[in-house]
Amino acid sequence: MAEAHDVAEGWHFLTVDNLAPNGRADAVLYEKALDAFDRAVGTRECRHRGRVHGLTFGIRGDNAEQRIAWLRRRLEALRPPALPGFGTWDIRDGAR
Repeated sequence: MAEAHDVAEGWHFLTVDNLAPNGRADAVLYEKALDAFDRAVGTRECRHRGRVHGLTFGIRGDNAEQRIAWLRRRLEALRPPALPGFGTWDIRDGAR
């Protein structure tokens, strides 16, 4: 319900699950994901919320939908490959 209210107010969200720094390489990717979010936001209103194994990004304002789409493409490019027995990032539209 809260997400529907936020969407009605012009927010657009993207969630990345399985994004948890576990060692130096993961921490670097985590920082790159945050940097990509900063670039996507520009001067628009934004927020992000971290959980144990992921982040939800939100952008509101002019072209927010296109900015979230750009962020998704950038995160897809950063996504580490799935290894046998391990997952990789699950990137999806919406808040969690």
